[in-house]
Amino acid sequence: MGDKSLQILILHFDQKSLDATKGVMKYLGYTSITGVSVPARVFNILKSEKFDLLFADYRTINMYGEGFLETLRENHEQYPIKVILLIDSEIEVQDLKRMYREGITSIIKYPFQLNEMEKAIEDSVRSVPMAVSKTVRKIRELDFFSFLTDEELISLLKISKCRKYNEGELIFEDGQPGDRFYVIVDGIIVISQIINKRREQVLARLNRGSCFGEMAILDGSPRTAKARAYDDTVLLEFDKRIMEGYDDIITLKLFKKLTHIFSRRLRGANAKIKQMMAAKAKSDSHTSSTPVT
Repeated sequence: MGDKSLQILILHFDQKSLDATKGVMKYLGYTSITGVSVPARVFNILKSEKFDLLFADYRTINMYGEGFLETLRENHEQYPIKVILLIDSEIEVQDLKRMYREGITSIIKYPFQLNEMEKAIEDSVRSVPMAVSKTVRKIRELDFFSFLTDEELISLLKISKCRKYNEGELIFEDGQPGDRFYVIVDGIIVISQIINKRREQVLARLNRGSCFGEMAILDGSPRTAKARAYDDTVLLEFDKRIMEGYDDIITLKLFKKLTHIFSRRLRGANAKIKQMMAAKAKSDSHTSSTPVT
């Protein structure tokens, strides 16, 4: 479950919470952990030491001022670290969007669930920075985003996450919470389901430009299938919490797009069911008309 040699830095003003977070990390098998309580110390430490992940408490960085994450982002070459946001309650959608724009790679909420902590770490490790100018040109080619202007697309990319998966790696499993959906930028995704608790059946192979996991946004139900990278794959990931805000024209237009896709897939499924029923009726009719000898 992940690279346990990751160098981890934890920022939290409350010593008990800091120690508790350290304890969770150690229980999960991570051994190189440093804790600090003052945001300014983070920059001093990063000047002399290399860290892979920073767990930053939301209240702590707010007490420092809104410039903490922005400073990290603007000086990424000097401070090349990925940031996981620690929250103890739900935050406003606008604040969440601001955090995404300023470079956080994932979010974890107190009290920590071990599997959620591992997922947040894996998400951060998979995150790749987007060169927006190049990404916009590439994504503009995808029909999925044709409903957005260039300006809207740039805004949407700033509140999404770009994740990289290697061939065979799992994106999500059947039964997991549906808290995000994806658009394939490069690669192929295989959607499958376990039949009769034994056999795995492939339901679909999705190519560049396709979306999947959209039911997470539309009804919040658990996953009903498994998604795996068929080859090396790059995905755009959209957080359900951001989409639920419906607080601007971009998220409203994206929700409308997802609803259209879901409706189209539902019509396709209904047409397939009708074809199967017609074929079965024809077969039954042929069988009943065959004379018995």
